[in-house]
Amino acid sequence: MEDLASKIKERIKGNLALVGIGNPLRGDDGFGPKLIESLKGSVDASLFDCGTAPENYIIPILNSNPRTVILLDAADFGSPPGEVDVFEIDSVSNRGFSTHNMSPRMLADLMKTGASGLNIFLVAVQPKNIAFGEKMSEEVMRGMERLKNIFVEVCGR
Repeated sequence: MEDLASKIKERIKGNLALVGIGNPLRGDDGFGPKLIESLKGSVDASLFDCGTAPENYIIPILNSNPRTVILLDAADFGSPPGEVDVFEIDSVSNRGFSTHNMSPRMLADLMKTGASGLNIFLVAVQPKNIAFGEKMSEEVMRGMERLKNIFVEVCGR
């Protein structure tokens, strides 16, 4: 089976935008924003911490002229906590996959209306706990660190 670094590396074409989605006040749901924060100054990519309102960042993301957009989010895909995987945006449902009001698929669909030919996919971590006021779990922290190392290796400065 193809490893995570290869899955990500082979998909990146041209200018890259990394889009962190999630609520840092809800434990593992803060994965996307925390990963974006940890990558600042380490990768050759436009970084966006979109929090829980990624729709507010569509224009700034598109203005960064990406060819590839990677959405980074916590999502329940039935794996052990901390597991990270790559998902084709077309295979992500418009409801029920993400922990947020706007699904990654709907966000991608909106971005594609503003820029044709975008290569958009989701890199998600399986959360353990998304309760309000909780800290990020050790499992998700390890998954985040693994992913950070992959991004630094694949698109580091």
